[in-house]
Amino acid sequence: MAHTRILLRGWAFNLRSAVNSMTIRAPKAERVGVVLVFVVSAVGWMPGFRAIAWAQQVGSITQFSGSAQLHRAGAVQNPAVGTVVDLHDQLSTLANSSATVTLADKSTLSLSQMTTLTFDENVISGGTRQRTLVGLLSGAVSSVITTAMSGGNPTFQINTPNAQVGVRGTNFVTTYSEGKARPGYEGCQRYTDVIVHEGTVVVTNRSKPGQVVDVAGGFETTVPCLLPPLIAGPIGLGGGSSSPPAAGVPPPSGHAPIVIKQ
Repeated sequence: MAHTRILLRGWAFNLRSAVNSMTIRAPKAERVGVVLVFVVSAVGWMPGFRAIAWAQQVGSITQFSGSAQLHRAGAVQNPAVGTVVDLHDQLSTLANSSATVTLADKSTLSLSQMTTLTFDENVISGGTRQRTLVGLLSGAVSSVITTAMSGGNPTFQINTPNAQVGVRGTNFVTTYSEGKARPGYEGCQRYTDVIVHEGTVVVTNRSKPGQVVDVAGGFETTVPCLLPPLIAGPIGLGGGSSSPPAAGVPPPSGHAPIVIKQ
């Protein structure tokens, strides 16, 4: 029988000769086990194989302006239109820059300047995007989701350091900012703002997942530090801010300023 060969990145391994001395007197079942262990060990040893084997494309950059950095597996590259975005990548735009990532179902994530987005989860079944989870570490991202629900479950979610945004809507903007307190929230320097243009978005504080606020199209909310989301109000007048950096929303009239621990 012809020798079995595995060709990986230009290397050829003759498995039969490599394991022959280990299996010459072993039963058939044990010989199979030895071969499998050898293959796995050899594959794991080869530089770069795991990254190639397990890389999953989430989308690609379809619009780009200015400067940005794409962090992948400890390396940094300068992205451009057409650059593939893989699972576990981190994309950061610099000052006066923007980038749009288009997902498999033509949903788009548009990053404004000084924005960092991580691509943490991407589930595709039968060629259809079932679930995508991204992390917004700073800045603002505008999301247009073509398929917001699948089988009654949201297909897209944004996590910020203090909030979780579950998508039932199709067009919304999420902003995360920190380092500056807002009027009425002394001691709080972390804010997530969600502005919904179409559909409905479900917003919670990650520290209080049971306290949920539904934000319909034309409304907005803010999640300050460890507090639950504010009651949604009309864009520009209600719970959030219409554009970053957010101006902050004071407590309802008649209430004392809220002092918040980070």
